[in-house]
Amino acid sequence: MRVWLYARLSRDDDQEMNSLENQRQLIREFAEKNGYEIVGESFDDNISGMHFNRPGIEEITSAVEEKRIDAVIVKDMSRLGRHRTHTAIYLDFLREREVRVLSVTENFDTSKDADDLMIGFKGLFNDMYVRDIACKIHAGYEQKQKDGIVVVPPFGYFKDKNSGEIRIVPDHAAIVRRIFELYVGGYGIKAISKMFNEEGVPSPGALKQRLYAKPGKEKLPKPDAPKSVKLSLWENTAVKRILQNEFYCGTLVCHKTYVSKINHIKKEIPPEEQYRHENAVPAIVSREIWEQAQLLLFEKPKRNVRASAGKPCHRYAGLIRCGDCNASFVCRTRKWGDKPDRYEYTCNGNHRYGKSHCTPHTIREEVLDDLIYQELLDLKRYAKDNFAQVDRQMKNWLAHRPSAEKKLQEMETSVAVRKKDLEGLLLERIRDPGHAEIYTKMITDCESDIADLQMKIEEFKNLDETVRQRKKEMKKSMELLDAIVADGAVSDANLRMLLDKIVIFDVGGRLKVQIFLNSDFRRKIDCFDESGNLTDHIAESWWHEDDDTWAKMPLTEEDLQGK
Repeated sequence: MRVWLYARLSRDDDQEMNSLENQRQLIREFAEKNGYEIVGESFDDNISGMHFNRPGIEEITSAVEEKRIDAVIVKDMSRLGRHRTHTAIYLDFLREREVRVLSVTENFDTSKDADDLMIGFKGLFNDMYVRDIACKIHAGYEQKQKDGIVVVPPFGYFKDKNSGEIRIVPDHAAIVRRIFELYVGGYGIKAISKMFNEEGVPSPGALKQRLYAKPGKEKLPKPDAPKSVKLSLWENTAVKRILQNEFYCGTLVCHKTYVSKINHIKKEIPPEEQYRHENAVPAIVSREIWEQAQLLLFEKPKRNVRASAGKPCHRYAGLIRCGDCNASFVCRTRKWGDKPDRYEYTCNGNHRYGKSHCTPHTIREEVLDDLIYQELLDLKRYAKDNFAQVDRQMKNWLAHRPSAEKKLQEMETSVAVRKKDLEGLLLERIRDPGHAEIYTKMITDCESDIADLQMKIEEFKNLDETVRQRKKEMKKSMELLDAIVADGAVSDANLRMLLDKIVIFDVGGRLKVQIFLNSDFRRKIDCFDESGNLTDHIAESWWHEDDDTWAKMPLTEEDLQGK
């Protein structure tokens, strides 16, 4: 009988009892003792038996398809596979081609009907063994994640094996900071990786390999490794991973994904189920810089922001639209001898199709910068005024709190009375079924009254906390605005954080600029002539001084369209 010898060793097996050499010797002696003709041999080292995408199994499959073998010899059935379903399917595949599987230590032969039941039971136990091991390993990893234990730190850090302390590697950290600075400064991911490759900056993999290698024992790339690995080149994905990793601002986020060891299916874990550890490690970049990078990572693809090769993108790229033809704006660079370059934004509809399609709507970058800066100063002033009004209302509320609490008691009494009325109506509807429709309407009205009163009571009780929270949020917003305008200009990252879009209309030769911010701010329209002089101003109001109430007065469609 022509036989094929197969052995397998996985990481979960007893290395001494199930070594490949022991298995191969055992099954070879068995084949020779029984006088079988050995036509081939294959093995899989350090590979799980929960799947059949194994080189050794593929060799057996090829031999079976070519009808070169009559049987496969294994030490035991778990060597062939541990997944009960996959193993059963593969055994059926062999049976259909009249190929037997012989288990040496278990004395099983798949060609014997009497062994089928025991092989099924054995397959079940083999499957349970692996799943039990997988659960224990996963539980161990998850406990480390809950405790905030860093197993392998990312590029830029080093873990001391003795103390477990996570330390910053200064040279590597300088590269990480530069990546964030370049990206927030307007450079794209591709431009950064290209810049590093031109400068000869080693890739993260190459630098980490040098960091962990013993002196004089640096590992060389494998002969079949990709060219990028051999030359230690930067790839776009490496830059993006660094930008996305919250570890660099000191926060360790664990349990973001889960990969099943059984079926190798990867799933994303919802943020509320992840384990966050703030200030777990020393930060390489500030939280502010990291959040600005995340905003740009989200905004740039959404707005299709592009830049020339090796250059940063223009400040307002993807942010300006024409209010007349809905086209985006393109940036042109004007050179004036020895003077600094001047950037102008023009309607792309006019740029591509000419004046018959749309007018240029040309506006200079410095004019837009001034508009945005002045708008933020106005917003800051309005925010401070609103904060003062909220503070005054809070003091007024505290002064009248005793009477307000009396009103609260009256509402709670009214709820109790209406609930008692509801009970009476329910009983009357049972006693007098002839007038059930009337009672049903009365019950509905009563339930509505109770719900309204309970909502008012809840709002009343939460008023203190609501106002305090609102004041806290407003104070934080004002501090943010103070930090943004402190330098006398708005950075590129802050610009995209604050700005949703700019819409520019051409109204009789004058440009009307609409600025939309990324929040529920006041809306305002300023009209400018070609010289940049303010010619008209339309805004909504926030506060009514006459009755001390807030009321948004939205701009009309005619205001928005310039009619």
